[in-house]
Amino acid sequence: MTQQVKRKKVVKKVNHPTNGTRKVKRKVRRIKKPVLYGFIAIVVLIVGLLTIPKTLENNKLKELGYNKTTISEIRKQKLVNLIIKNDYYSENLAGAINDKTLNKDYIKLYVVSDSCDQREFVLYDRLIDKGYTEEQALSLFDSLTFFEITPLLVFDFQTDVKPYLDDAIANSGTNSATNFALSNSYRENYATTLPVINPGSYDMLVNKTYYLDSAFVPGQLQDLSIRYASEGLQLDAPAAEALKLFCEGARDLGLRMYASSAYRSYEHQQALYDRYVKANGQEDADTFSARPGFSEHQTGLTVDMSALTDDPSISKFEETDEFTWASENCQEYGWILRFPSGKEQIIGYQYEPWHYRFVGVDLAKKIVNSKLTYDEYYMLYMAPWNNEENNKASKNPTTAKPEESPAPSETPAS
Repeated sequence: MTQQVKRKKVVKKVNHPTNGTRKVKRKVRRIKKPVLYGFIAIVVLIVGLLTIPKTLENNKLKELGYNKTTISEIRKQKLVNLIIKNDYYSENLAGAINDKTLNKDYIKLYVVSDSCDQREFVLYDRLIDKGYTEEQALSLFDSLTFFEITPLLVFDFQTDVKPYLDDAIANSGTNSATNFALSNSYRENYATTLPVINPGSYDMLVNKTYYLDSAFVPGQLQDLSIRYASEGLQLDAPAAEALKLFCEGARDLGLRMYASSAYRSYEHQQALYDRYVKANGQEDADTFSARPGFSEHQTGLTVDMSALTDDPSISKFEETDEFTWASENCQEYGWILRFPSGKEQIIGYQYEPWHYRFVGVDLAKKIVNSKLTYDEYYMLYMAPWNNEENNKASKNPTTAKPEESPAPSETPAS
């Protein structure tokens, strides 16, 4: 068998005249300096185009008053264009951005108001729902406090808010969360009247706007024990039980109080009101007596309290220890002092330290904590909306916890 002989590859060497074998070198292509400089210039230009707008925006935000930390948050929350376009700035707004509690729907409110939380958002929405323009609402928040604005929910609609605004500013030195009075009146009592929205429920609002039909009678009227009330008085069942607990709570401390007036029929209130008008004139009578249909006593949820003392008349109740305890603890039993001192212009009645209204424990605590009258609280949190689309605060609540809940948790009495 013939063997195949592998042939070796012969590599030729090129002899160099001086150092023998010569290695062949490849030429290295070099980038020309003008081309390199041009490329660098393009990169710098691109980087500049990307960073210069951001720098300009940051400078603008600094001019408005925002610090480095807040500017970073503004970018994270994608608020740059909105803020710069409208020159929005306030310490309140900056604080909400930093706290990550900003509700964008109310950014204009953050700019004009010293503080913003859920109650301000709801109040703003209610003003819009009542017919006030955005400009009018913002002007109110720009100059007035929460408690100086809420009466507008109860008062007649003001086509021009400036007189009210000027009046409130002029009286701001004496007005507070517990006291409110203006130089002029902004409501004509009984001029616009509406039927009670939810007759028969324990949280219904009856005042100089909302009335009960002459045929309305509480569904669960009960006779009251003479241990807690004058003989022959009645209340609706939930209020009757609450009155018992209220009076027993006082007795545990050695205090003795009782209801000297409770449910009144439409006819009873008519006779009472007519008597006051005859004796005092209608204008004066309207300050302390409700017209028939507009009396809370017809609800079966209201009492006039007296103390078992030498003079048990209701006019002396405020001077007793029973009143002190009742006014401070009534909410624990589901009652509120319905016509408090300092809010006469809002409620439309004189201060009545003896007049207590049952609304349920949960709701009573919320009303007392809010420092609002029931008229204001109801119109702010509980009344139906004219246009549900205006109710933005409830649909898109801020992450901040609201101070009050708009609805009671108990089941209304029928």
